[in-house]
Amino acid sequence: MENKIYVASNKNPDLDGYACAFGYAELLNKIGKISEHILTGRVDDETMFILDMIKQKPIYEVDENIKIEKLILVDTSNLRFLNLSVDPKNLIEIIDHRTVNDSSDYPWAKIQIELVGSCATLITEKFQEAGVEPSRESAYLLYGAIVSNTINFKNKVTVQRDLDAAKYLIDKIEIDSDFAEKMFRARTNIDGENLSRYIHNDFAEHSILGRNMTVFQMEIVGTDDLIANRLDEIKSIIQDVIKGQKLDYCFLNIIDTLEAKNYILAADSDTEKILSKILNLNFVDKLAKTDYIIMRKEIMAKIKDYLSNE
Repeated sequence: MENKIYVASNKNPDLDGYACAFGYAELLNKIGKISEHILTGRVDDETMFILDMIKQKPIYEVDENIKIEKLILVDTSNLRFLNLSVDPKNLIEIIDHRTVNDSSDYPWAKIQIELVGSCATLITEKFQEAGVEPSRESAYLLYGAIVSNTINFKNKVTVQRDLDAAKYLIDKIEIDSDFAEKMFRARTNIDGENLSRYIHNDFAEHSILGRNMTVFQMEIVGTDDLIANRLDEIKSIIQDVIKGQKLDYCFLNIIDTLEAKNYILAADSDTEKILSKILNLNFVDKLAKTDYIIMRKEIMAKIKDYLSNE
């Protein structure tokens, strides 16, 4: 449809990306701008947990030949993460929450980069600013995304704006006391071949000050068992994904969402060396453990700061 605005996130979006695309498209429609949220790839198990809760089916994957004349990216800042053929000039807006981002590649687009814990917080604030009530479906998705990205508000990237947005949303829905634990366990479907799918679906590629890096992230329950029983398999999967790439750094960040700690696995000695310096961690055979949560985006920001001061 002519003049329709499409809203999208990464290919295989996580809950934050899906919720933001769903919610922002709804808001735009409610204020008179014809809009549609689109999906490339598939949703993850955590998103399906929320969709099942609200008895919604995920949108089907969009036709790659769709003609898009107006596009908004949410929870991402680069078209190459979308896996669609879109003229960059048709990107009209970017809404993201990462220090390391590619928004400068699109100077003609309206840019909103704000360092909150969840991009869903920014979309929730847009509903509030417009004086528009989100639907029950949007409220559940956006609330779940904030809980997910802030690790139930335990993550140090959480700011007051995340807490305020969550409070605004929870007044509109019914949430059980064990909602977060159920949601976190839902996304820990890594039995058998699901482990490979999980790792393949959640990695970020960036070039920072001339250094190319690929960073994987897992947010699961039961990291100790995973490391004890499947570490060699994880290493093999990562090497398969990055095979043939010329990378300066590559690592996997594994977050235990219930125990609030991390394992960080470096893919090579150069990555182990820089992570040891910037995080003050002791790596043994390229593996380190923290007693706190640190997100991929935080580590990448620290890498950027370190490289800037070399």
